[in-house]
Amino acid sequence: MARLRVGVLGLSHDHVWNNLAALAAGDLGHLVAAADPDPRLRERLRAVHGGVALQETFEALLERRDLDAVLVFADNRASADLGARALGRGLPVMLEKPMAADLAGAEALLAAARAARLPLMVNWPTAWRPALRHGLALARAGEVGEPVQLSHRGGHAGPREYGCSPQFVDWLYDPRRNGAGALVDYCGYGALLCRLLLGRPDAVTAVAAHLRKLDHASEDNAIVILSYPRALGLLEASWTQIGGEPAFAMIVYGDRGTLIVHQPRAMREGERAGSGRVQIVGADASRVLEPPALPDDERDGPTYFLSCLRDGREIAGPCAADVGRDVQEVLAAALRSSVTGRRVSLPPTSHAR
Repeated sequence: MARLRVGVLGLSHDHVWNNLAALAAGDLGHLVAAADPDPRLRERLRAVHGGVALQETFEALLERRDLDAVLVFADNRASADLGARALGRGLPVMLEKPMAADLAGAEALLAAARAARLPLMVNWPTAWRPALRHGLALARAGEVGEPVQLSHRGGHAGPREYGCSPQFVDWLYDPRRNGAGALVDYCGYGALLCRLLLGRPDAVTAVAAHLRKLDHASEDNAIVILSYPRALGLLEASWTQIGGEPAFAMIVYGDRGTLIVHQPRAMREGERAGSGRVQIVGADASRVLEPPALPDDERDGPTYFLSCLRDGREIAGPCAADVGRDVQEVLAAALRSSVTGRRVSLPPTSHAR
């Protein structure tokens, strides 16, 4: 089968560069065109991927008729809009996490995908980490019994300190384009894990604070608690954490043991995270497990996306659009709770995993 022809909408999200490298390394698709209004980003792309058509406007790329799919890497608010426009033009879409800057944007994007009957994928970088995937599978299989609490912490010293590009930093610190600050940047990862293991919560309680970066409009730390009938989720986010430890990607406290996913962290934006491991702690013993490799067609976001298009498979698991919408619902409730100081109840749910 011929390689699929791929376009890119937006280059201001720094995750774009590793994803384009993965696209180039595979044999499922090739980059045909990219659009971004910033000439510096277009020149950066030209230096790495010569021969790609570069467009100054997003509309110019959307008007092309030689594309099979698009990847979207703009700011969170623009990405949701661009994704919906691409779907309206008949193009399957992969966009970077989270799904949008707010719940309304996520639901509009999901509605566009359903109306067009086209694939929509939300790319969570952690979905391609073997240790986290293996730990989640073990927890779902009951390895430590029924979950009592799931904890996840994500963070670094801040976007600028972490080495993000000026264009990325510019919108990450803008609560309108990002959706908030550290809360949206990092609590989504934990909300995704809770959604996959525990389902949709009954209620959300959150605190977000400016503790150190007082010259920025967005919060630099946040703590979110998800309430379930028989479990809790604890999500922590920080833009003030110094150093890469602790590097716990997930902890599941069950009624028969504890499961810990240890995931070495990248020290700067664009670096690859090291290989992880899974630890199972029981009442009398502890053992460490090496995770199996992921399937060849699930080694990274573009590979999974294009393989689903090639094979006519549905986007499933952590990157499914309906899952992304539910994560956005949690983030929206957390932001509301942090502003009002009140617990936010969510619509009734069956808690099905």
